[in-house]
Amino acid sequence: MELKGRVWKFGKDVDTDELFAGRFIMGGDETSQSQYQEFIARSGLSDVGHRENVPKGFLAKVRKGDIIVAEENFGIGSSRQQAAETLKFKGVQAVVADSIHRIFFRNFWNLGCPAIDLPGISAEFETGQEIAINLRRGTIKNLTTGKRFEFRLIIPTWFIDMVEAGGLIPYHKSLHNVKSKNQSAK
Repeated sequence: MELKGRVWKFGKDVDTDELFAGRFIMGGDETSQSQYQEFIARSGLSDVGHRENVPKGFLAKVRKGDIIVAEENFGIGSSRQQAAETLKFKGVQAVVADSIHRIFFRNFWNLGCPAIDLPGISAEFETGQEIAINLRRGTIKNLTTGKRFEFRLIIPTWFIDMVEAGGLIPYHKSLHNVKSKNQSAK
C-alpha cells in the first residue's frame, strides 16, 4: 500500500490541545458531518499557527491527501481522540514524525491513518514537498529531492489491512462479513 501527498512540516511537542482544544468538547453525538464541520471550525486547530511548531494557515490550506511530517513528541498531551479525528476529517492521511505519543499513535491508526515513528525524518522534509510512503515495503521517499528512507513498523501486520479497510471499525466489519460468508458456504 502506497500513500502519496503534500507535506506539512510541524515542529516539536505538538500537543493534542493544539489540534483540538478540550474546551470545545461537547456531550452527545458529534459524529455527523455538519456537527463535525462546525466543531472543527471552532476547535483549537483554527487558532494554531501562532506557535512556531505548527504551520501558519494550516487549517485553511490543508487538503485531502496531505501528510504531516513532524519533529519529536507529536501528539503529546491528553488522550483525546478528537485530535486524531480532526486531522483525518480535514484530509490528513498520515503522520510521520521523529517520535509520536503512543495514545495519538494508536488513535490515528484506528481511524485508518498511519502514524510512523522514524527518528530524524523531519530534517529531510519541508512544507510543500511531495512524499510517498509504502507501508508494506517500509519506505518513505521525498519525491521532491529523490531521497529514500527505510523504516520498520513495530505493529501487527493487520494494522496495514486496517488502513486499507478505512479504520478499525470497517476492518472488524469486514472480518465479520468474511466469517458470515464462510459460515453460509458450509
